[in-house]
Amino acid sequence: MEEEIYQEDAVHRALSDEIARLTGKRTLTIVEFPAGGQAVTWRVRRDENGTPLADRRPVEAAVLRDPDALYRLVDPAFIVSTGIVSTGIVSTGIVRTGDDPAEEPPAELPATGQVPAYQCRTPLDQMLREAIRLSPLVVAYELALLEEAPGQQPGTGRLELIGQPLFPIGASHGDKVLVRVHVEPAGSDETCFAVVARDPRSAVPPKDQALAPVQIQSAVVPPGTWELTAELARPGRVVFHGLPVELSRPASPSPEQLVASWADIKRRVPERLTRTEPVHLICLIEVCGGSDLLQLRIDRLVKLVNAADAASRQLAVTVVAYGPHSVTWAGQDEAPSVRAWAAPADRAEHVLQELAVRRPDEREYLRAAQLECALAWLAGYLSDREGRPVIVTAGGRPPHPHRMDPRTQIIPCPDRVNWRPQLDRLVELGTTFGVLRDKTWQGDIWLALGQKVTATVDDPVDMPDFAAALGLHDSGQAVPLPLIAG
Repeated sequence: MEEEIYQEDAVHRALSDEIARLTGKRTLTIVEFPAGGQAVTWRVRRDENGTPLADRRPVEAAVLRDPDALYRLVDPAFIVSTGIVSTGIVSTGIVRTGDDPAEEPPAELPATGQVPAYQCRTPLDQMLREAIRLSPLVVAYELALLEEAPGQQPGTGRLELIGQPLFPIGASHGDKVLVRVHVEPAGSDETCFAVVARDPRSAVPPKDQALAPVQIQSAVVPPGTWELTAELARPGRVVFHGLPVELSRPASPSPEQLVASWADIKRRVPERLTRTEPVHLICLIEVCGGSDLLQLRIDRLVKLVNAADAASRQLAVTVVAYGPHSVTWAGQDEAPSVRAWAAPADRAEHVLQELAVRRPDEREYLRAAQLECALAWLAGYLSDREGRPVIVTAGGRPPHPHRMDPRTQIIPCPDRVNWRPQLDRLVELGTTFGVLRDKTWQGDIWLALGQKVTATVDDPVDMPDFAAALGLHDSGQAVPLPLIAG
């Protein structure tokens, strides 16, 4: 028996060469004779964005019986026999239909119509997918972004749709590129990452062409600036790495569905990027009471800062730590400590975590904390320069009274500070108040500070709801596309 020769490499080369030559509306046609199956015709073409697409159709039996009709009606570029070779094979110049040879002899192909014929074990659909995956781009890919028109004040500029270059013509599987984007707060709305292209055959200059969608993925992405790695998986498929969430995988929508989705995204782009007022979140944290309780307060405030940062476009955070006044001659009376002032959220989170290493003084006064002095310092220094003030206090001890209280017998503040006038001054600034108090909280001050919203640090707290009650959730419009990072 003559040794069988399999020609996968030759088919891969033929597919790669033919796909590379596909331009315009030209179609590549291949006839496959799978072992034990019906002969099929594969037709490969490019869509409007130059992505190779393949579909298959069965070959009619009448055409198979007439080699001239096969060439005339199907016009294949080449013929492939796949699978384990049996009676249903293709050899040079001969087509066997797979029918019983005793009933119908094989038809000989006329010499004038012969095309290359190959013999493979691998099914043609697998070889086609691989050839398409490795084929270079015939159009450049861009990422659809929004940009505020130059010359406008920040936060009020008209939004323009632009294309950030990703992959040039000729890029192929595995190519990567870095791109920085800024995601605006969108609440529960998804941000869309749309890969787009321009028609290289058009006489219209590229900058004046409409962007055509190639791929659209989306997810609820936390706001902020992200540095992404875009990887070209194949023509029509780009994978983005570097986001904290996974983008939805494209579900191979029809061209009509893709165009409709793109039109809806463009319709939802606001004319201008409206930003709300800046917010200054002040975290007052009591650092006495034991390490376990302190850690609870820290954890709750860190979650609040993160929730506020995710919900507000312009957030500054201040952290003020306070403990008790000293009552012994050997003790050191430390004033409230400003650990961060109008800092970014990540810096505030860092200084909050640093408080966990504090070692309490064994001689520490246990019945009160200098909350009154912390409020007095804020009342004398705070303004609306950094944004609308929001004060959240985490603790549970009452303040030191401004004079001896025979009822509680708590030692008075050495500076005779009365917390009530300090609170009134902060209210006049338009301050919003909330508390994250201990389960064993004491004192009317916790009722006054928690009139807007109150939670207990020992219990689970829904921080997005807590932040929303303080007005920390941004009420601006949703932006469906990322912005170009400055």
